[in-house]
Amino acid sequence: MSCEYVITGIGIVSPIGIGNPAFWDALLAGRTGIKEIKSFNTEGQRSRLGAEINPDDIDAVFSDKRFRRAAKISKYCLAAAGLAIKDSGLDPSGWDPAKAGLVVGVTHGAMNYTREFHTVLIREGALSASPMFFSDSVLNAPAGNASIAFNIKGAAHTIAGGIPAGIDAIDYAIRVMRNNNLDVCIAGGAEEIDALVFDSYARFRLLSPNNRGKEGIKPFASDRNGLVTGEGACMLVLEKKEAAVKRGAVVYAGISDARDFDNKIIYAVTGANGTGKDVVEAGILKALLAGNNKNAAKVFVGNIKPLTGECFAAGSAMQAASAAMALHKGIIPPSTIGKGLIKEMDWCRPNTKAEEVKADMALISSIGFEGSGSLLYLMRLY
Repeated sequence: MSCEYVITGIGIVSPIGIGNPAFWDALLAGRTGIKEIKSFNTEGQRSRLGAEINPDDIDAVFSDKRFRRAAKISKYCLAAAGLAIKDSGLDPSGWDPAKAGLVVGVTHGAMNYTREFHTVLIREGALSASPMFFSDSVLNAPAGNASIAFNIKGAAHTIAGGIPAGIDAIDYAIRVMRNNNLDVCIAGGAEEIDALVFDSYARFRLLSPNNRGKEGIKPFASDRNGLVTGEGACMLVLEKKEAAVKRGAVVYAGISDARDFDNKIIYAVTGANGTGKDVVEAGILKALLAGNNKNAAKVFVGNIKPLTGECFAAGSAMQAASAAMALHKGIIPPSTIGKGLIKEMDWCRPNTKAEEVKADMALISSIGFEGSGSLLYLMRLY
């Protein structure tokens, strides 16, 4: 197998830790960031849990005063992009801005600012509405802010979509790099928790506990009872393999288009979140990994959602990051997938503890509520 583009930097702002070391340690320990929601009132709701980020932690990581009034989702994106660039060893002040690109996946955007702007607009009129709320509430605000902050002028795109939007952003970034002959592209996803979004998912009866069982995400479980919302951002630095090797960069993994799973050790980082879409994803994984693989015992199946919550576009990018780190470190984190799985997962043998395994490939899968689905393949290079 060969690849043209590689991951050389990872930046994570998540409910289980900010920065790669904290995120990875939480994965290995199985430490969850899901707690009772503090940022808004959940009184009267069946669901009370969420995976939130402390705003003070973001200010400690990214303190550019130009963006002090930006929406949470923009701050998460800025912090994650900054961490990813630092991790890659690149310097935005020294690169050719016309050769640098950015692709950010979002699902809901800055709903808090959108609500604030709309409320004032309706109640007090257009002259009272703050232009700041409007400019930072548009879906491409995180990408716009990040392109300004990190001297990116080659291309800046936003992928607005469902849960797989973070993976879609990575895939699109590769195409942007090819079509525009870019040296580097930062890609991933960002999301923020908001009361309106929370209430909307509750009304659609998608939130756990959905009138039965204990509140929490149970991937692929027969008694699954819905999702728990999360927030954050995850950005990856993508470079051409040849250039990355030449400058001596640390390479986490290569982006692959290979479909040959036979006789290989596969780490599958799944997107199951305790909703009905788990069955669809399980059927796809069974066909890919159990049906065609001559040795299904070499497949390790993981899931980060019980730890991070459902972070939507940011969550699927976090899946990619966790897979890349697992390939690079040669360690498979303990699976959060439990017992009593749906029949489509009868082939799955989750590992109960972290294992030193040099997996050959990682498969990242994600299914959206609206029927969208994405797969990303990574390969271990060294």
